[in-house]
Amino acid sequence: MTVSRLMVLPLSFALLLSFTSQASAQEGSADDAVFVYLDEVGGPYFDEWYLHGDIARPEGLRLQRSGKSGELSVPVTVDCHAATVDVSGPGLVFESMDISAGEAQEYIIAPLAEAVVQKVCP
Repeated sequence: MTVSRLMVLPLSFALLLSFTSQASAQEGSADDAVFVYLDEVGGPYFDEWYLHGDIARPEGLRLQRSGKSGELSVPVTVDCHAATVDVSGPGLVFESMDISAGEAQEYIIAPLAEAVVQKVCP
């Protein structure tokens, strides 16, 4: 093994530790991602849905999908009395393409909405 390869291993480990410590420092904040729903999209493929924001109030909520269908991030409001989830503004698909609230609402299927309501509402 050359000297340069020997230097890369400790450097890589140190870099990994710095990311881990940053993630640990952010735990407990109001913007922690909370897993909400796993959607099977065919075969062995899944989409994972997470909720960001202050779930205790609930305010400033953002629903995020990642997985086989690609990235999607949209602001949402949750009405605990009506047990509904509504997209409250435009979002992003694939981290860069704008999507209207109306288009994004079509992604909020009934089982996903039910899972969000169960996480947010007491």
